[in-house]
Amino acid sequence: MKLNLEYGTGVIVLPGSVFPAHLPPDASYLHVLIAVCANPSLLADADTLYQTAAAQCRLPAELVKNAIAYWIGCGVLSETETTAQIPAPAAVTECPAAEAENPTDAGAAAPTEKKSPRAALPSYPTEEYSRILSETDGLRDTIDECARIAGKLFSEHETRQLVALYDSYALDCEYLLLLFMYCKNMLGKTAVSYVVRTGLGLYDDGVRTVEALEAHIAARERFRDFEFQIRRLLGLGERALTAKEKEYIETWSTTYAMPMEVITRAYEITVKNIEVPRMSYINKILSGWNENGIRTTEAVDAAEAEFEKKKNGTKNAAAPNDRPTQSPQAASYDIDTFLELAMNRSFEDTN
Repeated sequence: MKLNLEYGTGVIVLPGSVFPAHLPPDASYLHVLIAVCANPSLLADADTLYQTAAAQCRLPAELVKNAIAYWIGCGVLSETETTAQIPAPAAVTECPAAEAENPTDAGAAAPTEKKSPRAALPSYPTEEYSRILSETDGLRDTIDECARIAGKLFSEHETRQLVALYDSYALDCEYLLLLFMYCKNMLGKTAVSYVVRTGLGLYDDGVRTVEALEAHIAARERFRDFEFQIRRLLGLGERALTAKEKEYIETWSTTYAMPMEVITRAYEITVKNIEVPRMSYINKILSGWNENGIRTTEAVDAAEAEFEKKKNGTKNAAAPNDRPTQSPQAASYDIDTFLELAMNRSFEDTN
C-alpha cells in the first residue's frame, strides 16, 4: 500500500531545524508551533498569540507560554527589540539535544565530558526566580551592570534568562560580566539571547571558569591581531575574507603556529617569483616548512642557501665552458625544487 500526502489548498511550512534536532518534551509544544507557522502574523503581539494559539490548540494559555519560550530557546523563534517580549513560563522545561546514537548510553556521560550544545535554558517558577535573584549576593547588581554594558534596560524575560544561565550552570557573577564584555567588545553583540547562546556554547567547549574564559578571550585577541597583520602584509584591507582565506590564516596561526616573520619571508619569496601574490602559493611554502620543522628565519636562510647551492651546481655542470653561468639572482625560484630540498634537510638549530 502506498500513502500520499493530501496538501489540499494550503501548506504549513515548519523551520527545518525543528526535526530531528529538537523533539519537544510535550507534543502540545509542536501543536503550538504549527499554529504559529500557519499564521505568522500572530507573532506581532504576544497577548494575541497566547489567546489565539490557546483557543486553536485547545490548550491552557500557560502551556502556550511554555511552548513559545521553548521554541525561542531552541532558536526556532527569535525575539527582536521591536516585538513584544515573551514572558518566561512557569513550568521548568528544557530542550533536549538530538538523541544519542545509542539510547542506552544517554545521560551516562561524566560532567567533565564535552556534551552536545544545549538548545534552551530551564525556566524557573516565579517564586524560585525571585528567590535566587534576591538571595544571591551581588547577582542583581551584576545583572544591572550587564545592562549598562549592553546599553539598555533588560526586560523581565531577559533577566530570567541570565538568572537561569547563572544558576543552572553554576557560573559566577564575574563570569557573566566578562561574558557580556566579550560579546560586546569582540563579537559586537549585546542581545541577551545572543550572549546566553554564546555562554552555552562556551560551557559545552569546557570554558566554565573565569580563568578559562580569560584564556579563551586572550586566544581570540591573538588571532585577531594575527589576522590584522596578515591583512596588512597582503594588502587585503577591510574586505570580507573568503572561506579559503580564513582557512589559510587559521592554519598558519593555529595549526602551524608560524611566527609572523617567517610568514613574511614566505610572502617575499612569493612576490619575487609570481606576478600576482596568491595565498595558495604562500601556503604551499609554509606547508613545506612546517613539515620540515622550519620555524625561524635562520632556518629559512639555510634552506635557501642549500637551494641556491644545488641549483647553481646543476647549472654549472650543464653550461658550456665558454658561456658564463646565470647568477643566482637572475635564476627563477622553483618552489617545488626548493621545498624538496628543504624537506630533505634537517637543521640542528631547529630540533
